[in-house]
Amino acid sequence: MTLQTVPARRGAATLVRRNQTIKIINTHGNQVVDTWAFALPTSTISTTSVEAPLYPNATASSPSSYSSISNTAASSPEYMSMCHTRATLCKLTPSVGDTLVSQKRAPMMTLVEDTSPGVHDTLIAACDRWRYSELGVQGYHESCTDNCWDALYSLSTTLSASTSTDPQVVTGLQSLQPSLGRVPDPFNLFMNIPVTAEDEGARRGLSFEPPVTKPGDYVCLKALRDVVVVMSACPQDVLTINGKNPVDAHFQVLD
Repeated sequence: MTLQTVPARRGAATLVRRNQTIKIINTHGNQVVDTWAFALPTSTISTTSVEAPLYPNATASSPSSYSSISNTAASSPEYMSMCHTRATLCKLTPSVGDTLVSQKRAPMMTLVEDTSPGVHDTLIAACDRWRYSELGVQGYHESCTDNCWDALYSLSTTLSASTSTDPQVVTGLQSLQPSLGRVPDPFNLFMNIPVTAEDEGARRGLSFEPPVTKPGDYVCLKALRDVVVVMSACPQDVLTINGKNPVDAHFQVLD
């Protein structure tokens, strides 16, 4: 696929098929790219596929032990989850060779290349309209949360116009926002959030710092299943995480 743009302050979404790789480029060196992966919808849940089974390690009696309401929640669409990835990797920041997993602890994507210093973030929620209000912004401000949903909607609209797209994929993308209710915590590529140790037990501190990347640094994520990858060129211009100057980023989908 040709080089594509994640516009400054806005989002973009693309299909990435199993075994394809998406290359996400910090074109100007100072831009954080909030990144999500959502599993493409399917009509069944298989115990042998890469998808998480509804009843993992099931015995003859275990399926009947679950409540219907918990089964409904467990049947929700899968997305790449930072808190579950941290628990799987036992570290805060994925590095080359690490696999990022879904909220059902199933493999989603593997980090296969990283030309940056490897400083990324998995702790900070996507910025939203309430965050900018906290920071003193009056009126409208773009946000990664809105960019995520807008990019998914735009992709579903584009795909719905294509005669080669499975209608189930379009319907599944359109149902993600009402199904999930909240945007998942993103993999914040190139975001510099140092964690500092304190002397009193488990206390830790965080700070928001400028990226340590240089122009052209990139990350490559290999899809372990069919996914939709959503990216937001973070519009944060109050704090220093983008050098207070949000700009375009770019991406390519590679076979």
